[in-house]
Amino acid sequence: MGFARINGCKKRRAPLTFARPEGFAALLAPLKTGCGSTSLHGGTGMALVDGFSHLVVQVTDLDRSEKFYREVLSLDLVGRGLVNEQGPNSLLKTNTGQMILLVQVPSVEPFRPNSNSIHHAWLLTVEQYKRAQDRMRSFGYSIEDSREEFRALGERSMDIYDPDGHRYQVQAHGPEATQIIRPSAGQVDCGKVDDFEVGSVTPFPKGMFFLVRLDAGFLAVSSWCTHRNGQLRWEKEHWRFYCPFHSATYNRRGEFTGHLENVGPLRLHPLAISPAGRVIVDTSAIFVRKSYHLDQPVPARCGAQFCAAGVEAV
Repeated sequence: MGFARINGCKKRRAPLTFARPEGFAALLAPLKTGCGSTSLHGGTGMALVDGFSHLVVQVTDLDRSEKFYREVLSLDLVGRGLVNEQGPNSLLKTNTGQMILLVQVPSVEPFRPNSNSIHHAWLLTVEQYKRAQDRMRSFGYSIEDSREEFRALGERSMDIYDPDGHRYQVQAHGPEATQIIRPSAGQVDCGKVDDFEVGSVTPFPKGMFFLVRLDAGFLAVSSWCTHRNGQLRWEKEHWRFYCPFHSATYNRRGEFTGHLENVGPLRLHPLAISPAGRVIVDTSAIFVRKSYHLDQPVPARCGAQFCAAGVEAV
């Protein structure tokens, strides 16, 4: 396996953890290709990559950088001069076996000009993240999140820079990121059936849902993203729901259409059509589903109500 260099070139994320309990202890999303998936060489095939062996980080002062990676990031030293590199090098190891190889060079360019936020990220549990904050603070590093306003609920993040300016993002996802958030609006009278054209998507911010009218009837879909708890917006020009935090997208039926893995469809609130022809949504009840089915929309007729099978009340 060739070296995965950090020298200004953007690389894929892969599993990486730190060596000691007081250090960082979790990983980046694995790089995988599998049956039916696109391989690194194009086409499809069996899995080719299930992680990585090591990263090569170019540094200008090996002693200084080795101290940083050992004392601040808590990696274990394997040894010096163990790899056939042109410059002096130091090999360090994480607690899951991946390596960081520091190679001394005359100069380092951690960010290529006009590049966008090249970095690697460490994913921790919430408790590990809190310990990492304490550790970083004790070394005099800032633990503030400069992009806090762009985070979904439950997301925690801080940036650490090594002596040569290589950026490492430290992250954790708390339970708030995926917990069910219940609106307090109770029953919401949305208006008459005829107020909503087929194909329309109408936001009800206080109720934290969108009322969608399909050919088959009405859906009341939660405005909370099911990837991480960000508030969705409806982008009419693209006919999609969009979460600005991680670019998650959903179609009008609430089915996930984005690039992320294992993201379920949007949750539903039950609704009914009153005898007077008004659409009433009950935000106190929430249903999760694995997929969209034709029995989920409530027909646009008086007396119709939500009675879908294959959904689970939460």
